[in-house]
Amino acid sequence: MRLLAVSHFVAGESRTSIARRLNVARGSVNLWVQNYLADGLAGLENKPISGRPRKLTSKQLAILTQFISKRSTSEQGGRLTGSDIRDFIDNEFNVRFNLSHVYSVIHSLGFNWITSRSKHPKQSQEAQDAFKKFLLETILNTPLRVMPDDVDVWFQDEARFGQQNTTSRVWAKKGSRPRAVKQQQFEYAYLFGAVCPANGKTEAIITPYVNKEVMTLHMEQISKATALGRHAVVIMDGAGWHTFDTVQPFDNVTLIKLPPYSPELNPIEQVWSWIRQHHIANRCFEGYNDIVDSCTKAWNDFISDTKRVTKMCTRDWICLT
Repeated sequence: MRLLAVSHFVAGESRTSIARRLNVARGSVNLWVQNYLADGLAGLENKPISGRPRKLTSKQLAILTQFISKRSTSEQGGRLTGSDIRDFIDNEFNVRFNLSHVYSVIHSLGFNWITSRSKHPKQSQEAQDAFKKFLLETILNTPLRVMPDDVDVWFQDEARFGQQNTTSRVWAKKGSRPRAVKQQQFEYAYLFGAVCPANGKTEAIITPYVNKEVMTLHMEQISKATALGRHAVVIMDGAGWHTFDTVQPFDNVTLIKLPPYSPELNPIEQVWSWIRQHHIANRCFEGYNDIVDSCTKAWNDFISDTKRVTKMCTRDWICLT
């Protein structure tokens, strides 16, 4: 509209005629023409709107960010609430916010209310970082004849599923708290699972117990699934039955142990969570055979989508090329 008004003005029309033609106030036309004569076309652009000034300075926001980050990761326990943050702002900066505005400030600083993940108190970040230099780890632990380009990396773990089952979130009416069935009996089955993210291959076995004999059978599965000329490096935790002699019968399989207290480095943990949430939680089992059938269906459903398998289990640090 401003450009059109100025165009008519340059063409020789009067300001009154322009206002009548464009159905705008004559004062607006006067202002547009005045700005154009003073600054050219740049004078017709929208002026930045400063809005209401912030109550907290950039320095104060930086202090608040540091406070939230430090308190949220503190090992002293407890939970940092919006009221705690409001009190901190009040005491530290003498500024009083409504609780709703506190949450707006928190979100503007890049914070969200996110479920935390567990971490063992004895976990070593240095050990995890060293383990993620996986090319060197692989070279040091595999036979000299094996080249990194010929290695298939597998992740392995086992989980117990049974009548002492878990419950999970469900869709329900707001304000309600639905009940989900949870048995109290004690029959279990153990699902041994292994995934090779590079090619999407998987191997699994279900047993009523865990020991080195079962582990050897599982390693035999991986050995047979490994193509001729390839070598399988199986990453696993330090469970008592995860011993190196379980792969001695197979010349194409090597075990590499995760650092202590580092289950999050093994993506199979996410597979177990997916299986529980999508198949096993919130239900009863008649007995051992029912548990085995349910675990079989759950595992087969998980591996039916190769893209899901590779996406869930791929980690950047296992790249050997």
